[in-house]
Formats: sequence, structure tokens, C-alpha cells
Amino acid sequence: MTRLLSVRVFSAAKVTALLYGILGLLIAPFLLLGPGLAMMGGSSRPAGFAGVIFVVAFVPLGYALVGFVSGALMAFLYNAIAHAVGGIELELEAPPPVILTTPVAAPPFTSEEPLPPPPAFSDPTEVE
Repeated sequence: MTRLLSVRVFSAAKVTALLYGILGLLIAPFLLLGPGLAMMGGSSRPAGFAGVIFVVAFVPLGYALVGFVSGALMAFLYNAIAHAVGGIELELEAPPPVILTTPVAAPPFTSEEPLPPPPAFSDPTEVE
């Protein structure tokens, strides 16, 4: 068993901020439904719709900010509690070992026998 004794606060805050920002991007279009449906129903207040568009543009940033603060706070609290009670026990499976093989080069050519002598060339100036 492995124990998770601490979490880096800034790392947890960054990840939580990103997750909350994505959640804000998913929720923002639904905020447009209320004023949009009200305008379709005959309401004559289109000026309120511009304010909703402004708010919708900043919803993902607000969610990300809330996510950053809450992630940092939760990581800090986890570290304090894990220090007191010992952390969370995890059972991890080790990946199989990677076997690296290097190609084996052929041994250099060595011969136990001496090389044959080079062929004898006749001298073209000699007349037979």
C-alpha cells in the first residue's frame, strides 16, 4: 500500500481552476436561454439581453477563479488532515518493466588462415 501524504497546493489549484473554467464554458450558454426565451415571448426589454451577454462572457473566468481558490483551500485542508491521520492509502499497480535491447553487431572478420598471396602479374615488356 502507498499513502498519499500531501498534495501540492498550487498544482491542485491550477487543475481545479481549469476544470471549473471548463464547467463555466458549459454552463454559460444556458444563461442565455432565459432572456432569449423572454424576448421570443414578446418582452420588449432587449437592453437586459446585452447585460446577460456581458455576464456570460465572464462566467468561465469567475468559475475558474472560484475553482482556483477552492482547489487551493481543499489541498491545504487535505495536507493538514493527512498529517494528523496519515493520509489516504492507495494500492498502485507497477507497470511492467521495459526491456531495452541493443542490437548486437557482427564480430569483425578474423581468419585463422593467412590470406592468399596476391596474383602474380606478368610484365608486358618481357617477350617470351
